[in-house]
This record gives sequence, structure tokens and C-alpha cells, in this order.
Amino acid sequence: MSDRLPIFEVVLEQRRQRWVWSVLTTEGTLVMTGSRSSRSAARYEADRALFLMLLSAPYHSRLSERMIQANEQARARRSLPPKL
Repeated sequence: MSDRLPIFEVVLEQRRQRWVWSVLTTEGTLVMTGSRSSRSAARYEADRALFLMLLSAPYHSRLSERMIQANEQARARRSLPPKL
């Protein structure tokens, strides 16, 4: 698996009386979609969907493991006695 993280964007479009929101990858692949009657509600729902998706992403745990390892290594370096 690549170490590159995906980038997403939120798009809002007005269609008749509704606001349609979409979460897309930068390549244009549709990830999620929905609609609301007001623009602010559609924006809120789109941002919430994006946040929840990123929160549950499979790379999230991998990043956490890396941060824990880096933190442990930094602590170990700080606890070493100074070299003479």
C-alpha cells in the first residue's frame, strides 16, 4: 500500500429547490452524496460525512502506530546519558 494519503473535496450544487452535496476524490471519483433543502444544512452534512469518513479510515490506525513509535524513540533519546 502506498504511503500517499488520499485527498478529498466537498462540492455543493443547487438543483431546483434542493442543495446536493458530494464528497469526491481529486480524480473526480464520487465517494458520498446527499441533499438538503438549505445550503447551510447541506454544507454541514457534507463536512460531517467527510469528517466521519476520515475518522474511520484504515490508514488512521497506521498513522497512530507511527506516531507512538516516533514518540517512544524520542523519549528514549532524551533519557540517554550525555556522551563524553
